[in-house]
Amino acid sequence: MKKIIKKVIAMALCISMLASLGAVGASAKVETECGGKCEYSPVIVLPGINHSPTYLYDENDEPFMYNGTHLGGTLLILNEGALSAFAIIKAVASVLGTLGLQMNVGLDKVAYDLVCELFKYQRCDENGDHVENLKTKRWNHSLEYMTQDDLDWTYRMVPMKALVDEIGEDHVYFFTFNLVGDPMNSADELKEYVEMVKEQTGHDKVSFLPVSLGGTILTAYLEKYGHDDLDQIVNAVACLDGTDIVADFMAREWRLEDEYLYHQFIANIFVESEGKPTLGYLINTLLHIFPRAGVDGLLSGAMSAILDTLMINCPQFWAMLPSYRYEALAERYLADKPVLKARTDAFQQARLNLKQNILDAVADGVRVNSIAGANLDFGEQMYTYFNIVASAEKINSDGIVNLNSTTLGATGAAHGQTLADVDYEKNTYCDDPTHNHVSPDNMVDVSTAVLPENTWIFLDQHHEVGYNDVVLNLAKAIFLGEVTDVHSDPENYPQYNYPCKTQSIRRWKLPDAKKVDQTNLSAEDKAELNAAIAEAEAVLKMTVADQKRVEAAEARLIAILHKVGAEGYENIETNEPSALDPILEKLTYALSKGSLIIFGGGSPVDKFLEPVKTLVKTVFEIVFKK
Repeated sequence: MKKIIKKVIAMALCISMLASLGAVGASAKVETECGGKCEYSPVIVLPGINHSPTYLYDENDEPFMYNGTHLGGTLLILNEGALSAFAIIKAVASVLGTLGLQMNVGLDKVAYDLVCELFKYQRCDENGDHVENLKTKRWNHSLEYMTQDDLDWTYRMVPMKALVDEIGEDHVYFFTFNLVGDPMNSADELKEYVEMVKEQTGHDKVSFLPVSLGGTILTAYLEKYGHDDLDQIVNAVACLDGTDIVADFMAREWRLEDEYLYHQFIANIFVESEGKPTLGYLINTLLHIFPRAGVDGLLSGAMSAILDTLMINCPQFWAMLPSYRYEALAERYLADKPVLKARTDAFQQARLNLKQNILDAVADGVRVNSIAGANLDFGEQMYTYFNIVASAEKINSDGIVNLNSTTLGATGAAHGQTLADVDYEKNTYCDDPTHNHVSPDNMVDVSTAVLPENTWIFLDQHHEVGYNDVVLNLAKAIFLGEVTDVHSDPENYPQYNYPCKTQSIRRWKLPDAKKVDQTNLSAEDKAELNAAIAEAEAVLKMTVADQKRVEAAEARLIAILHKVGAEGYENIETNEPSALDPILEKLTYALSKGSLIIFGGGSPVDKFLEPVKTLVKTVFEIVFKK
């Protein structure tokens, strides 16, 4: 009996020792110096669509290599092997046949097969699971422990250096998720990540920074796990209720009218990429050698392949739909896919509950703010190829995501309209109806958003808010508690602000200026360089946008960098546009417009010979009937 008692006591002592060791181990995992005692909760970034490196592995969990490189990417993982000699021969034969016979000779099938092969590594099965062995890189530690390359990349993706400088790299984490995953599953992974961050930092709450597509992960998280772990949420152009761009893709609704497709669309793309439409106008003219059936077949085949390979079976893409368009598209595509539909239905319910979930979080003390852009058409300013969707000029957006999605309900007038043209109920969520939440241009009313006092709008600001340091400074001020709502400091942080492009100064010009060796500079040049640096730094700290001030500061930096012979700025004056540019632009414009007027939407055969074909066909039908 005594032996048994001794063994029990020994076991109890061992257990207590192990428990004490466990407690030491847990405390040793706290990586922050503050041990969870500082005023700033750790921030977890929920990043956008192009911010989660994902890689392909084989059936043995070994990296899938292509030309000596591990195949992967942050957006699309393309199968470069799709461009085989055989595929190219088929494509060339189809193009030549279409040109020669002036009819669609398999262009739709060639485009479909090629695009399916290009995107095959990210396809999902009918249950919504990705077919290939894809793994997303996950940093299970703060920015403090990232490699320099990873840290530099992270700051490029989400320019939050100013915030990090205030709260510390040990208080910022970067969560990643698979583009072709399921946001409800990503929420499960985020919950595990939150617990890890709390353990590592010693804090009992975290803050979220959802950026763009990260808004879908926030939506799923709040539905599944609530807000008990959260201190604050700062939404930055977050996709909280989808975008009509994705809905139009799924619905196959495009702007295919002749004027747009044969004159404007391609030219706009070249304005974005080259700064001028000249080559686009020339391509418009050459496009008329193809019959319209060939052009339609090419577009239809490529779009069908994107839908079938990337979108229809992927829960994450369904999460990008506006809630009001979900039911019709689910009925169209998911009627015979019960497992997938159950998964997409779950997210749809989370999205429908989001407003209440946000209000519940605020009622329990979670600070929630949203920053959004407004007053742009889809594809305006950047990513102009999105301008082809049917909703392009019908939705008030930041060029990518609907305004009412990024704000959870703000009302915005569409292209060419003001609020006087919009029938809506004002002050739905505004506690004080005397507060004026209407924009100076009378195109946006935030009073209908779920949190009107905590919603900030940048008029004419594109979705890529990382280009605008005023947006970044606002986000920092919110996180640090320097502003608590739009009434805190309206002079420095107005509810309605404007765009400015400071990225070039922040990423290139200012660092280049600071790298200049001033040892042998004249006193005059040294003074000017330092003054230019000081002005640029002041511009980056602006809280009210002033694009003219940005341009002046950038021009001043460039001028002094050129004068002192800084690397890359020696021949800056030779970049002046050619005198021929405006002449060529006018000439190609005339060719594009003239071809459209003469041939309409198609080739000369479509214009002049189709009526003859129709007449001959009609005559034969009449004769045959007789």
